[in-house]
Amino acid sequence: MTEEQKEKRSEDYQFINERIVPKRKKKWLKRLGTLLFVVCLAAVFGVVAHAAYLLSGDYLKDLLGIEEKRQEVDLPKLTEPARPTLSPTPTPVEATKTPTPKPTAEPTKPAEPTVAPTLGAEVTLSPTPAIAETLTPEPTPDIAVGGEVTPEPTQGAEVTPGGELTAEPTAVPTETPAPTPIDAYLQIYDAIRKVAEDVSDAFVTVEAIEQGVDWFQEVYEKRTRTTGLVLANDGVDLLILVGTEQFTGANAIDVFFGDEVIPGRIYSMDRDYGLAVIAVSLNLIPKELMEQIDMGLFAEAGDIVVGTPVIALGAPNGYEGSMEFGMITSLGSAVSVTDGEVTSFTTNITEYPGGYGFVVNLEGKILGMITHTHKTNPGDGIFTATSLDSIRGVIVKLLNNAERAYFGIKGQDIPKNLKKEYVLENGVYVREVENASPALASGIKAGDILISIGDEPVEGIRGFSDMILKRSTREIVRVKLLRKAEDGLREMTVEVLLIEKK
Repeated sequence: MTEEQKEKRSEDYQFINERIVPKRKKKWLKRLGTLLFVVCLAAVFGVVAHAAYLLSGDYLKDLLGIEEKRQEVDLPKLTEPARPTLSPTPTPVEATKTPTPKPTAEPTKPAEPTVAPTLGAEVTLSPTPAIAETLTPEPTPDIAVGGEVTPEPTQGAEVTPGGELTAEPTAVPTETPAPTPIDAYLQIYDAIRKVAEDVSDAFVTVEAIEQGVDWFQEVYEKRTRTTGLVLANDGVDLLILVGTEQFTGANAIDVFFGDEVIPGRIYSMDRDYGLAVIAVSLNLIPKELMEQIDMGLFAEAGDIVVGTPVIALGAPNGYEGSMEFGMITSLGSAVSVTDGEVTSFTTNITEYPGGYGFVVNLEGKILGMITHTHKTNPGDGIFTATSLDSIRGVIVKLLNNAERAYFGIKGQDIPKNLKKEYVLENGVYVREVENASPALASGIKAGDILISIGDEPVEGIRGFSDMILKRSTREIVRVKLLRKAEDGLREMTVEVLLIEKK
């Protein structure tokens, strides 16, 4: 066999020269490691996706037009004003008194057979039942039978077998000492404390968290607290009313239900009235906690009377959970805001610059919210609260996050001197017209007097505010007004295109 043939043959049987490599050990460990790595990546991705959904859930819903099924909410009104009660429990004297039983007629007894007396026996004569019922019993003379005199037993006495009389014991009434002035004083404050405890179930603490970057490019975090009032449940969120004086901006909201902290969000806001509504998802509130939460109830504005005892709750003196007690000293004043006004009342409670909270009456009904800005003279040191019932319509709009029409004036009731000079009854005196407002675009000026919108007469600034709240955005309204001219007041009619209030 030639060399050429050998080479060719070796090439044909080249596969015989291949080696069998031993099987790799621990190959399953490598596959298991790969599987664990994939699982970890999936878990990290799930956590990131869930966090992104929580942070941008509302934005995505708005972007995609997804609407949750919400119920329209309203604030119930009291049908009858409740009377304040300082004594929920009876006084010690009343508690120990027992009703005096009325005398009742003794039932008629059947006549007993008359037995002839036997010589030597003791005989006691008593009137028959028929006579006892109709006649007043007279003392019966002693009768001597067999030489012995037996006295007749007196009423209520017991006769012993030996013939002796035993007097019936007389009940001695026990008198409870009357309460001292100190007892009455403590009882009043105990009743006040109970009212505060009952209404506190409608209060929560709201903490606004604001983050930013300072001049040195360092991140800072600012936390401010205020008291929130639970007002409604729309089937999706628990809605809480707060004042905006304590915080101007927030990146996050925490709501404290006692020791439970649940994240919330700003649902709606009106800086003119200094109000905001915080929403807390019902899915985040445990069922046991939800059963302990009460809804606040507004008292009528007519219940705000000078001399009415009130309780300030929340943090009226700057300390959370504090309480102050006093009375209404004046009905305060009205402060003009855009398309309305905020009315207030004052009390003899000491004002603290950092205080916040709500004022309630002795029935636990909400009268107002502590304010430091909606005052005629801010910083005057007088404890002032805004009347919430007077702006009920605004609060209802905020609770439903509904669109609100914007007119664009600041006004007041017609001053008395103008009423007398021009013989006017009602209307709104325009003090200021806001820039870029529908009122300015329609030609309304400061000093004008608005007397009607459409066919409805304007009954003062509060009536005007209610009329605008009922209107829808992009609606054109015909406004009749009076404007001062050389010859007196000139009547004019303008059309105003309402826009949405931001």
